[in-house]
Amino acid sequence: MRRSDRRLSFPLRQHKDGPVFDEELKVAVAAAREAGAEVLRLRNSGLRYGHKGGWELVSEADLRAAEMLHHALTRPFPDAGWLSEEHVDTSDRLGKERVWVVDPIDGTREYLMGIPEYAISVGLVVEGAPVLGVVYNPASDELHAATCDDAVEAEARDPKPPYDVLVGRNEHGYDDLPPLPAGAVSRGVGSVAYRLALLASGTGSAVLTGYGRHEWDVAAGVALCLASGLRVTDALGEPIRFNQPQPFVRGLLAAEPGLHQHIRGLWERYQ
Repeated sequence: MRRSDRRLSFPLRQHKDGPVFDEELKVAVAAAREAGAEVLRLRNSGLRYGHKGGWELVSEADLRAAEMLHHALTRPFPDAGWLSEEHVDTSDRLGKERVWVVDPIDGTREYLMGIPEYAISVGLVVEGAPVLGVVYNPASDELHAATCDDAVEAEARDPKPPYDVLVGRNEHGYDDLPPLPAGAVSRGVGSVAYRLALLASGTGSAVLTGYGRHEWDVAAGVALCLASGLRVTDALGEPIRFNQPQPFVRGLLAAEPGLHQHIRGLWERYQ
């Protein structure tokens, strides 16, 4: 058994008519692993990179992984729409019931710096709701995968400190965070998809950011968190809907329901 196979975090949830999204999950896992192997190969052999949209980084590995994932996911599911950081977005996806929401490398800066906190992020949304997530960190060979069609939110409990809050590296480094409850300690981790996957598998107490994110940054990680019974909203406390005309998320808060409520109450006092 591969080390990462122990982190295939959640089994397929059973529907009354049998497993749901079984084939999609298998294809997505295989696609993420294949793209991850290529990303590692390029990282170890040297690669070119540049900037797009100002200071945002992009590498040839991002582009190569994007094409591999697009081919692997759209060929067996030709009726699904596509939304990805490295592909030109079109309105065609808005008329699709199912849409793949993909970030070929979430955490490109960490990838280029050799920091093992980046991930291939593959999410599937149906009518705007996340139903499947695969987050694969090639550097550590960690695979997190789940479907959440029948996910049930956990019962809210009174939160008890200390709280290990996973945030972006820059947010942590510059102490640029929303208000945190007493007893909270922030920890910087590169990729937001990877942070959400870690939280879903039991590492950390919450993932939060006051900054906007693109749908492809968080779709897979949100699915993983929902599958594990966590509550996930935008920074204003609203449920996150995907495949929007403007694929943008207004910040993020993911945590066990009791802690989520506690943090949201704190934020509301500052709004």
